[in-house]
Amino acid sequence: MKKVFMLLMVAFMTFAMSQTAQAIENPNPKGSSVLGIHGGYYPGFGANVTYDYTLIDSWWKGHFTVGAFVGYNTRAWHYDGYYYDYTERWTNIGIMPRATYGLNITKDFEVHAGVMLGIAMRHYSYTYDYHYTNWHDDDVYSPYNHWGFCHGELIGARYYFTPKIGVEVEFNYSGYMSWLNAGLTIKL
Repeated sequence: MKKVFMLLMVAFMTFAMSQTAQAIENPNPKGSSVLGIHGGYYPGFGANVTYDYTLIDSWWKGHFTVGAFVGYNTRAWHYDGYYYDYTERWTNIGIMPRATYGLNITKDFEVHAGVMLGIAMRHYSYTYDYHYTNWHDDDVYSPYNHWGFCHGELIGARYYFTPKIGVEVEFNYSGYMSWLNAGLTIKL
């Protein structure tokens, strides 16, 4: 079995080395800007706007951008019980500077990864509605607002249909914002 595995590995390596390498396109030029407008999903629903400015275009074959992220997210959870109903609602607004590193795989297709650090405001509320009590004022409502540190790590891809307009998808792991974001991208 080891000999078969080694033979397959040698065959795979020989095949991989014999293929011609695909060239990566030149990076976005220094000073170029990209605007993204996204809808977001999970957890809850949201929307966000991103802006990236190419600061450095000479890191290997990629470009380094700095920019900003402004996002909104809301989600709710509801429980219908025999003795009470319970509802939770979160609403989040985040503002974060961001930095990304991107590679133009083709002239129309780019992949990027980055980080974001900033602040977010979370509005949290819950409601209890008790069914079987003698009290008439049996609803409990408790709002809570919290400002906190927010961070996110992201990977994404852009595909341009024209030289200026395209689509974009980003996976953004952040405690406050939507994780899956997709939408329109515009080169300014």
